[in-house]
Amino acid sequence: MASSSDAIITKTLDGIVTSWNPAAERIFGYTAAEMIGQSIQLLLPADRLSEEQAILRQISQGVQVAHFETLRVCKNGIQIAVSVTVSPILNEQGEIIGASKIARDITEKRRAEDELRAYRTQLQRQISTTTGELSAIVQTAANAIITTDGEGRIDVFNPAAEEMFGWSHSEIHGNSVACLLPELEAQAHQQYFRQADTAVRYRSIGVSREVRARRRNGETFPVSIALGHTRLAPDQPYFVAFITDITAQRTIEEDLRHAKDQAEAAMRAKASFLANMSHEIRTPMNAIIGFSELVLADASVAGTAREHVRTVHQSAKDLLGIINDILDYSKIEGGKTELERLPFSLTRLLRDVLRLLDQEARHKQLALLVEVAPNVPAICLGDPTRIRQILLNLVGNAIKFTHAGSITLQLKALDDGQIHFAVRDTGIGMTEEQLERVFELFTQADVSTTRRFGGTGLGTTICRNLVELMHGKIWAESSYGAGSTFHFTLPLPAVHSTATPVLLPADDYELSARAPRAFRILLAEDIATNARLVMLRLSQLGHEVIWQDSGHGAVDACLKDDFDVVLMDVMMPDMDGLEATRAIRMMRPSDATYLPIIALTASVLPEDHRRCREAGMDAVLGKPIDLAEILQQMETLVPAGRGRFNPTLAADAAADIPAALAPLAPLIQLPRALRLWGDAQVYRLALEEFCTAHGADGQRIAQQLDTTPELGRRMAHALKGVAANLQLAAIARLASTIDVAIKADDLLQARQSALELQHEFGQLLPLVELTRSSTPATNTAAAAPPAQQAEVPQLLQALRGGLESANPDDVRSLLTQLEVLLGSAAVQPMVVAVQHFDFDQAIALADSLILNRQGQA
Repeated sequence: MASSSDAIITKTLDGIVTSWNPAAERIFGYTAAEMIGQSIQLLLPADRLSEEQAILRQISQGVQVAHFETLRVCKNGIQIAVSVTVSPILNEQGEIIGASKIARDITEKRRAEDELRAYRTQLQRQISTTTGELSAIVQTAANAIITTDGEGRIDVFNPAAEEMFGWSHSEIHGNSVACLLPELEAQAHQQYFRQADTAVRYRSIGVSREVRARRRNGETFPVSIALGHTRLAPDQPYFVAFITDITAQRTIEEDLRHAKDQAEAAMRAKASFLANMSHEIRTPMNAIIGFSELVLADASVAGTAREHVRTVHQSAKDLLGIINDILDYSKIEGGKTELERLPFSLTRLLRDVLRLLDQEARHKQLALLVEVAPNVPAICLGDPTRIRQILLNLVGNAIKFTHAGSITLQLKALDDGQIHFAVRDTGIGMTEEQLERVFELFTQADVSTTRRFGGTGLGTTICRNLVELMHGKIWAESSYGAGSTFHFTLPLPAVHSTATPVLLPADDYELSARAPRAFRILLAEDIATNARLVMLRLSQLGHEVIWQDSGHGAVDACLKDDFDVVLMDVMMPDMDGLEATRAIRMMRPSDATYLPIIALTASVLPEDHRRCREAGMDAVLGKPIDLAEILQQMETLVPAGRGRFNPTLAADAAADIPAALAPLAPLIQLPRALRLWGDAQVYRLALEEFCTAHGADGQRIAQQLDTTPELGRRMAHALKGVAANLQLAAIARLASTIDVAIKADDLLQARQSALELQHEFGQLLPLVELTRSSTPATNTAAAAPPAQQAEVPQLLQALRGGLESANPDDVRSLLTQLEVLLGSAAVQPMVVAVQHFDFDQAIALADSLILNRQGQA
């Protein structure tokens, strides 16, 4: 009794307590002393007194009362729930003398049961509500919702399903879901259904599928179905299908496909139209530009007549520019523009742009300036042709809209590897409204702008599209009446290469070393005007031209006669140039000398150029024809040993070369050198100075290889620029080889090239000395006092710093001072380089002078 957790109480048949264990003390709060001898009725609520009397009656009759749940009152007045078991107590004679009561506190149990009942009631209400909501959702859903058991028998079939399939719920309930599918789909679906459990394991259920469904009337239609899966019991799979009728979507997609096909057909028609129009427009333009150039080349045409022809020629070139703008925009719009990724020099690209626009700026007395930050890489990777096109457009616009002041082209490298370009002018500027529309198609400031300045309004649009094609950004800033600045940024990664770009590419060295050749040329051209122009211009240069006006005639002529090269028009009526080329390639004997075929076409579309090459043509040249380009391509493509010496070209070249320089002809492309320098005497003096300063550079560089190779490399680098500027191709090439070899730590190659370099100087030096002896002495500069000579190193260092800023105005006075101190022969090469915005070469020349003076010291 003492260790029991239940209250154990004994009492007489009158209800007087005779024993009271510790658990009873704990449960009811009374001690044994307080309760023994007292009536058990102390624990009874007022409404439970009769309950105790009934228990005692049953006990006196020998009946046990088991697990009777009731309420009792504790000493503190709080009622608790108890479970009571009452048994009779017998004496030795077997007579009932009292009762034993076991009471267990079940208050917490009752509370938990009450809470459970309340929760169950709440849950039932929620289930009822949710079921009603789900039923409402199913009944009102726009999509068909169908449920089936594991055998595919239909259970739920909502109103949307009824409307979609034409069956009522009562008609379809219990039927197989296969009745909603065409026969082939039904068979596939049954197979799918049998594999549903496997599909669940592999998570394929729940992924939308598109199938054909069948209505009650037999009509089939496309649906999208998503299948869900659960289990009502371990052996009771349950499936839910959500079905969407996608007939309208399919119709829209079909319409879109049709519209896309139509749009593509329209684009192809547009491209074809532009190609044809390009050909039709360029053909007469070819004649206008070509023949006007011939007239302008005739010295007998002078005065007003010459001005009229010049106006015609310039107007034709302007019209050609407009045509090119329209075609460029068409190519960009049609996604036909192909970008290149080539290593190129940004400074040389800027130089090319400024050379092309310098005359136009000078005509308007505008300063054309360039500012290149020191952090701009020497060589970048990108599309130089497209970047040049953007800059020509923006700088050309700046010149067009600026009446006085300057145009500044600025470059700097950004931290994220992009190059920032800015074209700033002091022109007419734009209002905020004009600025917002500056990159829109066919937009200029206003109608009067077009009348005053001309143009298509396509230039800035083309620039924007090209910049965006190259993953860059473009924007503009402007103040009305105070000028504008156009900015754009492009990702142009720096190229870290051991090769250093030379002023002249290797192909130019090879071409300049060749003797001029005259060729026997077959011209295939159906338009007589174009044919006469080509024949006239090439004949004047000593070439023999045979004309055929059709593709068939060209093929026959190639089989019957021998030619060095073929100029083939692409668009001819009976047999076009592509077909004629294929026929020539197929019919010519395999052992015959290779016959180069050059395409002449007015088309600018890349696919047309590709078709030319696929047909077997070696090069594609555009119309209007560029005579220099034709000559260069012929000289490049015609195999060695073909053609004959061209006395016309040789005579023309020799006619412009002073007799004093004639001995240099075997080593130097003199016509090109004189075009670059503009003055034969200044050029000769520059050669003398070059030989004096660098004549022993081969030996000097070889000596440096044993002690300080880097100094030898710097000498070679400086020599390369100076030699290229003087058109000494072989020396420039060898100096470049030495520069690259030392960078690559290939000292053996560097030493070999240094020996070859000294050999070249061995050929050059006596020839230059020969020109000195045949030329009257000229005092180029008075000897400067020693005090002034001491200023030369500081002036050279200041000059080099000014050249780094790439601004001609910063170095003009320094060049003048140095020319007085050093003579024109030493300084004039730098003057020429600066005039052509070739600051790389000017820096190389300055470095050469600095090194030479250090060596002399």
